[in-house]
Amino acid sequence: MAVGVRDETAREDMFPHDWENMFFYCDDPQRTRRYMEIIKAVFDNTVEGIVITDAAGTIRMVNSAFSAITGYSREEIIGGNPRVLKSDRQPKEFYDEFWRRLRTEGRWEGEIWNRRKSGEVYPEWMVCTALFDEKGEPEYYISVFNDLSEVKFKDAQIELRSNYDVLTGLPNKETFRARLAEEIRRAGDARRFAVLVFDINRFKNVNDTLGHFIGDALLKSVGVFLADCAGEGSTVSRIGGDDFHILLPEARTPEEIAARVKKLIACLREPMEVEGYKLFVSASIGISVYPDDGTDPDELLKRADIAMSKAKEGGISSFRFFTEELERHASLRLTLENALREGLDRDEFLMHYQPKYCIRRGHLSGAEALLRWSRPDGLVGPADFIPLAEETGLILPMGGSVFRMVCSQIAEWRENGGPEGEVAVNLSPRQFHQGNLLTRISALLKEYAIPPSSIGIEITESGIMENLTDSIKVLTGLKDLGMTIYIDDFGTGYSSLNYLKRLPIDALKIDKSFIDGVLEDTNDSAIVRAVIGIARSLGLRVVAEGVETREQLEFLRQNGCDEIQGYLLSRPLPPRDYKDFCNTSIPSFFGWFSGYTFC
Repeated sequence: MAVGVRDETAREDMFPHDWENMFFYCDDPQRTRRYMEIIKAVFDNTVEGIVITDAAGTIRMVNSAFSAITGYSREEIIGGNPRVLKSDRQPKEFYDEFWRRLRTEGRWEGEIWNRRKSGEVYPEWMVCTALFDEKGEPEYYISVFNDLSEVKFKDAQIELRSNYDVLTGLPNKETFRARLAEEIRRAGDARRFAVLVFDINRFKNVNDTLGHFIGDALLKSVGVFLADCAGEGSTVSRIGGDDFHILLPEARTPEEIAARVKKLIACLREPMEVEGYKLFVSASIGISVYPDDGTDPDELLKRADIAMSKAKEGGISSFRFFTEELERHASLRLTLENALREGLDRDEFLMHYQPKYCIRRGHLSGAEALLRWSRPDGLVGPADFIPLAEETGLILPMGGSVFRMVCSQIAEWRENGGPEGEVAVNLSPRQFHQGNLLTRISALLKEYAIPPSSIGIEITESGIMENLTDSIKVLTGLKDLGMTIYIDDFGTGYSSLNYLKRLPIDALKIDKSFIDGVLEDTNDSAIVRAVIGIARSLGLRVVAEGVETREQLEFLRQNGCDEIQGYLLSRPLPPRDYKDFCNTSIPSFFGWFSGYTFC
C-alpha cells in the first residue's frame, strides 16, 4: 500500500502505541506483513542515508538515500566494506575513538568526512548504533547520516561575506582588526611590529576614464600583488574603495619595516596587465609601529592613516612613518576643517580682485577673482584652505558660492559704472569635472543678466589632464558660451603641445615660480621664453603671474608677454579698493612706459 494513504479496512487498534512491542503485538501474518511494508517504505523513502553492516563490517543493506548521497548503487556496495567511503580527512585517533565508543556505549554521533564514488570528499552528520545479540556481542551496526555539503557551503558563504572582501577575497576590515588585536595580545610588550595603510594614488581616474569594470579588475590585481609581495606571515586586507591595510608582524625594527615597504614600492614600478590595459600604479603608504605609536588597533590604524595622508604630499609612491608632529598637524587640520564648514554656513568668505595689465596694448585688461576667508582673527589666504576644501569635497559648495559672488559683483559694477574688463574665476579640478557645471554657470549668467564675455575661466593643467576627453567637452561648452579660457600655472605640469593643440583655450598663465627666477636663473628664463614661443605658435595670449619688479616686467615685455599681474601692479583688493585702483592708479602706472610703443 502507498505510504500516507489510510487503509479504510484497518481497525483503529491495528497499530500498537509501543514501537518496541510491535512485533510481539502482531499475532497474525497479515498484520506483520503490513508493518514490514511500512518499515520498508520508511527505509526506502527517508532522506537520510542508511547503511547496515554485520559485526565483521560487511555491508548488508543500504537505502535509496545512501546511493543518492554516495553515488554507489545497492549492487555495487552490498557485500563490500564501508572503508570504501573513507576520505582520510580524519586521523587514526579519530577512528580509534569511534570504535571504542561504539563497542562500549553502543552509539557514536558526530561529524565525519567521507568520499563519494566520484572522488569528491564531503561532510556528513552520522549516528551509528550497535545492535547486540543475546550474549552482548555486536551483531549489526546501523548508520544513519545526513549530507552536510549544502549546509557547509552556505556556512562558508556566510563566513566569506562576513569576514572577507567580496571583490578581492582578502580579509575585510573587521577580520583585519581582529587579527591586529590578536597580534597585539601575542606581542605583549616584548616586540614591535608594523601596521600599514596603503592607498592607491589617483584611482578615481581609472574609474572615470576606463570604467568601474576595469577599476574593479585593477583592485583585484593590486590585492593579489600585495598578498604576494607583503611576505609570509603578513595580513593584507581591503578596507573599501582603494584602501588596503597591511599587518607586518615579522618586521620589528624601523630598518626592517622600511625595507619591506620599499620592496612593495619597488614592485609597483612594473605595470599591471588588467583586461588588456597596462596600468601603472603608485601608492601612498602610512606606517605606525606597535607599541611605540599605540597599543590598541584603533590607535595604530588612526596614526598609520595620518602618516599616509602626509605621504600623499610626497609624490608618487612614497611612505611616511607616524610622528607626534604629524598628529599635531592632523589635529590642526581637523580643527581647520570644522572651522571651514562653519565658515561656509556663516558666509565668512569674500572676494578680492587682483588687477591684470596688458603690456602690449597699455591698459587694464581686467582682474583675477581670488577667494579670502574672513575669520575673527583675520583674513586667510586660499593656499591655507583650498587644498583642504578640495580633499573634503567642500570645494563644490565653495566654488558655487565664488561664482555667485563674482556674478553679483560684476552686475553691480555694470549697473553703477564700475570698472570694466573681464574677471577671471578659478575652477578647481573637482568643480570643473562635476556633471552640471555648464548648466549652473549658464543659469547664474542669466540670473544676473551679465554677458559671458565678462568672465574668464582658469583651470590648471593637472585639472584638465585628470580626464582629457571630458575636459575638452567642458572647455568647448564654456567657449561656446563666450568665455575666455586660461590654463593656469602653465609649465608646472604636462606642458605638452600634443594636448595644447586639442584644447579650445585662449591664454596660458606662466606660474610665479618661473617669474621669480627669470633674471637670475637661466633655466627659468629659458622656460618663460619657451612658453611665450609655444603660445605664439598656437595663437594664444600669455599672462605672467607674480610680477614684482620693473626688471621682471621689462624682461617680459622684451620677450613678447601680453599681460601681467602681481604686486608690482597691485595686491588683490576688496571690491571697493579695486574700483578706486582702476580709477586712480593706472595712469601713474602708464608713466613707467613713456617712450614705449604699444601694439
